[in-house]
Amino acid sequence: MIMKKIIPSLSLFFAMLLGASCSKSDKGPGTDPGSSEASWKMGTYAYTRGTSNQSSSIIGGANLHIVYATTSGAPTQGVFSGSAVTVKFFDQGPGEYTIVAESAFSSANAVNKIMSIDCAIGTAVSTGSTLYTYASGTGKAKVTKVDNQYRITIDNGITLNKKLDVNGGVAGALTSYSFTCKSIF
Repeated sequence: MIMKKIIPSLSLFFAMLLGASCSKSDKGPGTDPGSSEASWKMGTYAYTRGTSNQSSSIIGGANLHIVYATTSGAPTQGVFSGSAVTVKFFDQGPGEYTIVAESAFSSANAVNKIMSIDCAIGTAVSTGSTLYTYASGTGKAKVTKVDNQYRITIDNGITLNKKLDVNGGVAGALTSYSFTCKSIF
């Protein structure tokens, strides 16, 4: 039972590390790094997209789409500096998606407009980071498509709960935070 929980967490963590090391910045019109166009908040901590990437693959006959965005620049929020967001959804085109817990996110539910979200904080410092995930509730996300890239917006805060501490985690981090985002791509 413990391995069933640890393996997905570790694979997500390594996917985030790989995404951070292989991601690229989209320097198209209006998408310069540092622009507040794409941003997110974990509680009172605000983050702006620095780099990102998107990918898709067929899983169980469904088109799984992943959007991964990270911050860039000098640490400015102490141990909370740096963040990475991973959004997974089964591509049903633009529209409103229901955010579900990781346990409910499977190709068996791919005919529904569902989405899973993780957010790590403390990724720009060497003192530790903490991964948060959506556990339950009735969260909704708006998905749009601009310049052939999906963009995710969550206006009404959803609660993300602590899932995994890396290198001891972020000192002083809470067990949960309200999460909102604007046009993550």
